[in-house]
Amino acid sequence: MTIAGDANAPLFLVGFMGAGKSTIARLVATRWGWDVADTDDLVEASEGRTIEAIFSQSGEGRFREAEWDALSRLEGRTRLVVATGGGLFLGVAQRALIRRIGVSCWLDAPFQVSSERVAGAGARPLWPADDALARRAFFERRRAAYALADLRVDASAGDPGAVADAVAHAKCAFWR
Repeated sequence: MTIAGDANAPLFLVGFMGAGKSTIARLVATRWGWDVADTDDLVEASEGRTIEAIFSQSGEGRFREAEWDALSRLEGRTRLVVATGGGLFLGVAQRALIRRIGVSCWLDAPFQVSSERVAGAGARPLWPADDALARRAFFERRRAAYALADLRVDASAGDPGAVADAVAHAKCAFWR
């Protein structure tokens, strides 16, 4: 079922770690009276363990499988704002499914902003914490995939409300 052209199609927030996807998803969903989902939360609930535990006990491959399952379960939903994990939008199949069932919006924050947010956020399994050059390369590799999103919103502002307003405006403009 293709619903991406429907104004009630799910909105998928994509972007790097620390871009504010979870926070902005909750704010936008509240403003619109929509449901909210976070793929990381869905993965943890289905696996019965934290993302860090999945990575350390079963590896990234198992995490990506669980992430795909979580995304697939959202098919057919409407009036839903989804915060995706930072790596979910990197997969070709994942991007294609998101495009078929909804609209993607890249929350774009510069490297310095993202780095500061990630540093204060606790464990991130793939974040090269001790290597500044590796962190920058990791960030840049992911940006190329995020740039394929339907929409782009600058998420560098310190005010989540302003970013949520920009996301809401961008999605509404998408159907004009």
